[in-house]
Amino acid sequence: MKSKLLPKLYLFLGILSFLVYSNTLNHDYVLDDFSVIKDNFVVKQGLEGIPTIFKTHYRYGYGYQTATLYRPLSLSLFALQWELAPDQASLAHLTNLIAYALLVCLIFFFLNKLFGKEKLWLSFFSAFLFALHPIHTEVVANIKSIDEIMAFAFCLLSLIYLLTYVESKHKKELFFSLSFFAIAFFFKESTIAFLAVVPLTLILFRDFPPIKAIKTSLPFLLPTAIYLISRRIVLGSFGGNKAIAVIDNVLVGAPNAAIKLASALKIMLLHPYKLLFPKTLMNDYSLNVTQLSSWSDPLVWLSLLFYATLIIILFKTWKHHKIIAFCIAFFLINTALYTNIFITIGTPFGERLLFIASLAFCILLAYAILGFFKLNQHVTSFKKLSKPMVLFALIGVVYAFKTIDRNQAWKDNFTLYATDVKNCSESARCQYYYGLGLMKEKALKSKNEKKRTELIQEAIKAFDRAVSIYPTYSDAYGQRGLAYYRMGNYEAALYDYKQAVKHLSGNANAWSNMGTLLFEQGRYQEAKQAFEKALQANPNHVDALANYGSTLGTLGEFNTAITYFKRAIALKPDEPSYYQMVGMTYQNLNKPTLAQPYLKKANALRQNQ
Repeated sequence: MKSKLLPKLYLFLGILSFLVYSNTLNHDYVLDDFSVIKDNFVVKQGLEGIPTIFKTHYRYGYGYQTATLYRPLSLSLFALQWELAPDQASLAHLTNLIAYALLVCLIFFFLNKLFGKEKLWLSFFSAFLFALHPIHTEVVANIKSIDEIMAFAFCLLSLIYLLTYVESKHKKELFFSLSFFAIAFFFKESTIAFLAVVPLTLILFRDFPPIKAIKTSLPFLLPTAIYLISRRIVLGSFGGNKAIAVIDNVLVGAPNAAIKLASALKIMLLHPYKLLFPKTLMNDYSLNVTQLSSWSDPLVWLSLLFYATLIIILFKTWKHHKIIAFCIAFFLINTALYTNIFITIGTPFGERLLFIASLAFCILLAYAILGFFKLNQHVTSFKKLSKPMVLFALIGVVYAFKTIDRNQAWKDNFTLYATDVKNCSESARCQYYYGLGLMKEKALKSKNEKKRTELIQEAIKAFDRAVSIYPTYSDAYGQRGLAYYRMGNYEAALYDYKQAVKHLSGNANAWSNMGTLLFEQGRYQEAKQAFEKALQANPNHVDALANYGSTLGTLGEFNTAITYFKRAIALKPDEPSYYQMVGMTYQNLNKPTLAQPYLKKANALRQNQ
């Protein structure tokens, strides 16, 4: 029966996982998709950019000079997608769906191997709940987060081959296990948590004594070292060199360690809460969605009590209720990196960060339901499964409805901002991105001048709210300045640009926009200085490069201007105006022969647009 049933179960899980996210197939790029794909000049080189990807940090192609992330395989996958279908988000979304469906099947296979065939239905229903849990929408619907899917998949493959090696003692299996572990690292650095999962698995499910389990796990330090050394070479240090801003993680602004610990503990309550009640989902939990707290807050003590209880249960169930112990340990291990207690990361909380840890919740929920019906052992009768199957189906329908509904918010940037700002109205970042969406996604695309003006005015109000929540919010000042500029209020625009660079001297966009305004006012020397500041902050800021070239040309520095125009072309080779600028500058130098190819290229590109 099992030989006929298993393929059907795999097929069911794969199709179900794909279908529940199928309404994302026609979605666009959203949030970080722009910095790592659409606006990333290295990724947009396609396969040619892959060597550069392995030699540079995660956001190098977006112009960031400092970083804390090194994920070359994720960016390489995006480069491959761009090579096959340039600027086609649908292919990337399809890739996410296929990867997720395969991951769910892999989870079923792994759990079946881990728990044994007598617990087939526990493995199946755990994978079923994982496939539908709404907490995963950010990972599957957001192209960028395929790094979570791929890292988890290769970690599971590593564990599967390790278990096979333990059974067979064939060195080949160990080699594959270590190789897959290394691949997982180069997709996402959080793979390091599985250094603890490996011995945990051997101790609980293969009856290894702790010392033997640790010895067996030691070879996994080799792929870990390979990744960490590579990371050190590229980033210049193991931790990277990018400072974390308060707007990203409120805990950075804690006045002392006691306040930071209390605040982190309170935020940690979101981990179990969002898994249990995934009703209100958001893309942002920055300032002021999450706030600093103190030891007088009862929620801090509730969190401490909850996690202390988990640890006590872990020790009490270690020997006789191994599945419960595994779930608790797996959850704690895979959330530890994101608690901001051991290391401070770039966010206080994120739904995507629960992706791997949610497997523990799904296993535990399935185990509890089957245990309630006394069906945790070998079951061959579908009649006995009928009652729990009804309960699982009901939970699955609720999960699927919420997941499909939440997917719609990830259609594009503006849809996401407009949806989430209702739930995170006190977030400076939510207000900022909502204003940005109003201006970029709506106002600039509107052909009705009156409507365009109304949308820009509404965007300014959103930026006002962002600044009122976070008075030193450089990006909000910069974009509000741009909104004023588009309204023709140059005085207000210049004031905001100056505020933006005052609060963040390395705000390349604000410097570049200031330079544009000054250029249009005929203040060429001031414009030149502003563009120089922009390029000092981001040498690959393509608008600043082109506009700096125009400024130099206006000042008569033609040869230097051409250098900057060509740098802009290298970053954005499909922009006709850059070729036009080079051609016109060569004409100003009385070099028509050199000018002609660039002018022809500009005309050709315009005709193809």
